[in-house]
Amino acid sequence: MVIGSACASLLYVSHMLLSPADRDGEIARIVAVSCDRNAALDVTGALIATFRFFAQILEGPPGSIEALMISIRRDPRHRDVTVVREELLAGRRFPRWSMAYSGAAGYVDRTIAPLVGTSHDARPAPDTDLLVRLIREFTR
Repeated sequence: MVIGSACASLLYVSHMLLSPADRDGEIARIVAVSCDRNAALDVTGALIATFRFFAQILEGPPGSIEALMISIRRDPRHRDVTVVREELLAGRRFPRWSMAYSGAAGYVDRTIAPLVGTSHDARPAPDTDLLVRLIREFTR
């Protein structure tokens, strides 16, 4: 639930299953569908795609984010969907973007790789601050 200007935020990473030949077209479809669906659900956010991984920040009402995550987990274009950060924000990081995407970002691959497949067990949580900063830079 959005409380005043506060909103829920979720960052997930996943292992991409797209072939190089299909990658650009499929990502364009993901972005197009996400822009419409996210706007209807009052969700904003940003997507990063490398040659191996996806990283996405979603922000908005918790129920909307939960509904999106059910769909995202079922999507056959990736696997190992791993939520690496959840928080309540005082305001949105991406207020103008129902889904920001600025093209392939191969150099972010090394930042995402250690986060894929991590879990919420007794291990220390991976540092996600760098990834959040990088995603925010893509939308400026």
